[in-house]
Amino acid sequence: MEVVPQVSLELHLRGNPPALETIKYSNSANRSDVASGLQQRSLNKAVATALTLFAAHSSCQRLILFRIHYQETKPSFVRAILSAKHEPQGRSQIRDLAHGLFFQLFLKPTGSGHYLDIDLTRLQPDSIKIMFDGQQLDDRPALRNLADRIAANSNWDLCDYRLEIHSADGQHTNHTAFEPPSTDFIIGNRFDSAETLLDNPCLAAIREALRHFCANDDHQQLRVGPVRSPAELEDLWAIDNAAYGEASITYERFQDWWSSFPFGLRALFFKNRVMGAIGIWPLSNRCGRLLKSAQLKESQLLGRTMRGYIDSPARFWYVSGIVLRPQLIGSRAIKVLMSQGIASCLKSPNIAFPCELLALAYSAQGQALLEGFNFFRIQNAAAMPDHVPLFGLELENREQLVSLLKGKGLDLE
Repeated sequence: MEVVPQVSLELHLRGNPPALETIKYSNSANRSDVASGLQQRSLNKAVATALTLFAAHSSCQRLILFRIHYQETKPSFVRAILSAKHEPQGRSQIRDLAHGLFFQLFLKPTGSGHYLDIDLTRLQPDSIKIMFDGQQLDDRPALRNLADRIAANSNWDLCDYRLEIHSADGQHTNHTAFEPPSTDFIIGNRFDSAETLLDNPCLAAIREALRHFCANDDHQQLRVGPVRSPAELEDLWAIDNAAYGEASITYERFQDWWSSFPFGLRALFFKNRVMGAIGIWPLSNRCGRLLKSAQLKESQLLGRTMRGYIDSPARFWYVSGIVLRPQLIGSRAIKVLMSQGIASCLKSPNIAFPCELLALAYSAQGQALLEGFNFFRIQNAAAMPDHVPLFGLELENREQLVSLLKGKGLDLE
């Protein structure tokens, strides 16, 4: 019986947007090779996207199928890889890695459909090491976030891809390649994947509507607008509390912020039902300085200090988080919320430039997301009264913020 050499890979990426610099290849047959000094070419970014997504699915169970489905009508990193398999040697450094053995890890379709398989007889997700800016990433949300950032640099939308995964223990899963923890962008979060409770008379109908929405990606069904009543605020707080758990502020504090500065919440609605929100709140200069110097807890931020910024601009802003109902995981809902919610904030005269955004990172995926949006660490967890690190983003002008957000694939028109 032929023994198939087992492969190990090490990818080194750096910068913003992330660029693949080096791939180290080795196998159990004592063959090794290195491709270094890689340039920002489409094929290199395609390979980095695919392998980072693959590495994000490491588990104790051996995989027997890892398939990436793509839409033939759209530009695709899968097509870039499959097309390169037909190229002769000498056309690409990455194509020639290990005399072509590296590229044999990517398998062409053997049946109908448009997809790419990873050769799981040679490579498993836990045999890939992903290094970003000198640090190894092994957290699944952080790896997914990194893959999304690599793809976005070539205008590939991971929502357009579907992953089909089978494990040796008989488990099968299908989900979009972009499967954010609360979907796409919880800032400073703890997400509970358990379904948020809905009123029983509506539960079946809403589930069916959402299944239809996710299947057809009809994001026109969603809209973003202000929270209009205490009843909608209570619905939103229930979602927030499920996502943040013990880290969530009390409902009374939540209501205090909203009643003092209603513009701080932009909610996502599906058929007039609250499905999530983004929270961005103005801080006084004093509160901003106290938070940055680790002298203020999140729960000590008071609505009365925000009230004065309804009619005047603020320099400091606190990003309290972004949450969605679990039913919308894997859909484009997060991009609708981010694009429309932030676009609404940008149209208001309340932001004074230069300004600074502040946010607490309650989880590794929250931290990875903040860093993905160029936030830098201000305080370590040990120094903060909430026992989580504080991050900040300094912005000189509105154009800098718009450029940053558009670079992440958000439509702010």
